[in-house]
Amino acid sequence: MSDLNIQHQMSSSPSTSNFHDNRKSVYIQQSNNNSNTGRSPQRSGGEWGFVGKIGVAKTSVLQKIGKVEVTQSTPELVINNIKAKALKLLYEDTLRTSKKLVSKLEAQDKATENLKTALTAITNYYTNESMTGQSIESVVTLHNELIQYRIKFEQSINNRYILPADAFLQTTINPARDAKAKFRKARLEYDSALNKLKMVQGQKELDAKSLFSAHGHHAQYKLKYLHRQYDAHHALHDTITRHSFEYLVQSINLLASEYDHYGSTCAYLTQMEPFIQEMRTHAEKQRQEYQEKKQEETNALLEIANEKEETKFNELVEIFSSADLAVVNAICLSSGSDQDNILEDLVKILDAHKQTLPIIKLGISKEVESTPSASTLFRGNSTATKLMTAFTRMTGCGYLKTTLKPLIERITKDPSGYELDPDKGVDTTGNSERLQGICQEFLESIYSSLNHCPLPFREMANHLQTEVVKRFPDSKHTSVGGFIFLRFFCPCILSPDSAGVVDTSSLTMEARRSLILVSKVLQNVANGILFGAKEAYMKEMNSFLERNIEGVKVFLDNVATLPPSTDYTPLASIQEVKAKELPSIHKLLIKNLEKIFKTLGQYNQQSVTFSLVSALGRLGDTN
Repeated sequence: MSDLNIQHQMSSSPSTSNFHDNRKSVYIQQSNNNSNTGRSPQRSGGEWGFVGKIGVAKTSVLQKIGKVEVTQSTPELVINNIKAKALKLLYEDTLRTSKKLVSKLEAQDKATENLKTALTAITNYYTNESMTGQSIESVVTLHNELIQYRIKFEQSINNRYILPADAFLQTTINPARDAKAKFRKARLEYDSALNKLKMVQGQKELDAKSLFSAHGHHAQYKLKYLHRQYDAHHALHDTITRHSFEYLVQSINLLASEYDHYGSTCAYLTQMEPFIQEMRTHAEKQRQEYQEKKQEETNALLEIANEKEETKFNELVEIFSSADLAVVNAICLSSGSDQDNILEDLVKILDAHKQTLPIIKLGISKEVESTPSASTLFRGNSTATKLMTAFTRMTGCGYLKTTLKPLIERITKDPSGYELDPDKGVDTTGNSERLQGICQEFLESIYSSLNHCPLPFREMANHLQTEVVKRFPDSKHTSVGGFIFLRFFCPCILSPDSAGVVDTSSLTMEARRSLILVSKVLQNVANGILFGAKEAYMKEMNSFLERNIEGVKVFLDNVATLPPSTDYTPLASIQEVKAKELPSIHKLLIKNLEKIFKTLGQYNQQSVTFSLVSALGRLGDTN
């Protein structure tokens, strides 16, 4: 009957209080005898003795290996237990994560204190009128406001989420889990008592006393089991039921706190928007001004670098352009077999810097001033004369080919019939007329080429004629003739292969002899001198000379007359010589520096040495 009574009470709602009030009164009191049931007579009801504990342990083991049946819990209790267990884990993880969030917020507050201090210090640096100072001060204020909002948010998380969640865990979830643990222990005790009852009932000879004791223990622990089951069921059901409401309340509180936090922040930022926009405008203006200033500085540095690059060889060019041509002379003398190539490089360098003609003119003036007789003008091999020869050769190469090449090629193809010297073993009959004819053609070709004559030639001829007339009035034409014919036309006629007019393979000995005779005639007609006893066989050409001397003078006067414009294209640009000739000469100076110093010393030009060394030192390594 007691079993039914218990069943009836358990079937009622978990909230019924009568069962709780009377459950202790229905416990079957343990007898005072010391039987084999494993109960200790000295212990209070519900406590196992040593032997009883062994029985409970044995039952637990047998249940695990499947020898003894386990009393099954209700499905609802099992499900609620699983939910409560998961809920406990989730709440614990939620608390850990929330506390981490709070610690991060605290760390952020501490970290931004340094920023606040720095901004405040910068604000103190600027005056109140400074837009930058006002901007930073506003940023500090905004920063402080955001910190306060963040602190409030941190307090909200603590008060509205962490503390309620922790309280729910401690006051609801953990007690429910404890009730479940007590129920599990009561079930194990009940199963042990049931197992003992079955063992007594299965004996061959029933002992009424043992049977009665076993039934009493079974009833007692079944009642305890049912009470603990009710407690666990009630606690777990209450936990699961309350969780939804508690979690919803906590979530709403947290969302409300976040809403307040971000609402306040957005409102303050909206209030600050005009000034923030003003700060942006000011910052953009400052950025543009900074970029413009930076660009100006970059352009200035680039301009300085370009100017430095453009002018790095200027000092060296000035030394080359000195009136005494000391360094140019020393370079030529120390160059050995490369002198012609070095001279061409120097001419290009000087011409690119518009220094060739001034130097040559100065050389002409000095030559005329130092020469005792007009007949010996430019017969030496001074540095100025070398430059003038190289310059005329380089600038007049194309002019020579246009003017002389057709006639020279005609002689190379048919060189016979020009020899006048009977000692050469050839018949000279009619050769004088043939030689006069070809020489006349050369003169006519030269006369007609006046408009194609390079402007530097005419400027040098003009200066030469002007200087010579000052000192030697009677040598007005011979000086220009010596320059144009002696140093330009005649060398090309004598050696056309060296001037690049024809190939060496086309020049036979007879052709070279014929060209020599033409050169002799043209040289004498330019000098205004008839052939004499020294070359008697050439006297046959004197009549030709007499007919053409005046014509040559007219041509020489025309060459020496400057056209309206004397501008001409240099042999090379400054950029070209900086890329090639100047670095080449620089390397040559370093290579032959000792020889150059020695040459300067021999010509008593040591004063240039220091300037040259200084210029080379500023240029640095040739690499």
